[in-house]
Amino acid sequence: MNWLDLYHSTEKAFKQFSINEILETNKVSIKYGLVLTAAEAQELIEARNRAVRCHGRVELGIEAVKKIIAAFCTSSYINPEDYAFILCELVDIFYHMKNETEDKMADDELISLMKEFFNHSSRGSVELLNNRELALFAGNFKRAHRETGHSPGGGSL
Repeated sequence: MNWLDLYHSTEKAFKQFSINEILETNKVSIKYGLVLTAAEAQELIEARNRAVRCHGRVELGIEAVKKIIAAFCTSSYINPEDYAFILCELVDIFYHMKNETEDKMADDELISLMKEFFNHSSRGSVELLNNRELALFAGNFKRAHRETGHSPGGGSL
């Protein structure tokens, strides 16, 4: 077996492991009438991989995706027909916002903020969440950190 074959077999195994991890989230989301199929889980992993590449990030696992699923499956604005699509959009928005906040917000904090905006001021609109609420938040966040010269952790920029 050459290195390329080893890489491809490892990549395939990781992809299947990730799909299985996503499918495990159905144990919680089914309580809210939301379930991902294996094909939708694969689509979500592919959306995550595209988002990571597009936003120039390095991510080794899918914990953020699982946290997004856990947070948003309780939203009354998400219906079964749009569930997978909305999750794909939220994953892309999450990685975009990680860059916009220069990784100064913890994943849990960012996901909580996204959920708050999604469920309240955006009323379930991914477009309003991304293009209004989070865009405004990111601008204010950058401005505040530029003016204070401090990161949320108290260290200098």
